[in-house]
Amino acid sequence: MGEPLGWPAVIGMVGGVVGLLGGLASFGDRFYKGRPVGSLTSQNSFGNTLVLVRIKNTTNYDVLITYATERKGVYFLADGPEVESIVRGQLGREAFKPFMLKPSEEKELRVQAKYKDGVAVEALGKKYVEFWIHWRRGNALWLPQIPLLVCGDTQTIRRIAGVE
Repeated sequence: MGEPLGWPAVIGMVGGVVGLLGGLASFGDRFYKGRPVGSLTSQNSFGNTLVLVRIKNTTNYDVLITYATERKGVYFLADGPEVESIVRGQLGREAFKPFMLKPSEEKELRVQAKYKDGVAVEALGKKYVEFWIHWRRGNALWLPQIPLLVCGDTQTIRRIAGVE
């Protein structure tokens, strides 16, 4: 049988656990509290319901939104109804220019369907979609950040838009 642990070993073990919990709390504070927020929303425009991704800066400093991706190739995010933005998105290029958000400021980007052979890809069945919004802190533009994730599925997005 082994010897029982002495007080120094117990104190060291408790200190290690407390240190680990403190490190995890610091990680959460650094990477998840001090970041903008993204969410799906909708807006009525001339009798049509538009589906949008709202990005809100909840931090005390400016943030730069650099670009957004959607890996399934079903949608893209555009600045608005401008032809240039929509054509760039259909071609797989960035459909909006990088922009800065001041503290408490927000911006909405339109969710636009991609088309293949004249058919909206979203109409080909229920698919899970993820919008990854890439950003940088205004005080350290060189430092990569964990992208914002806004997710859903094509059926829900079509319901919000009033298509289904």
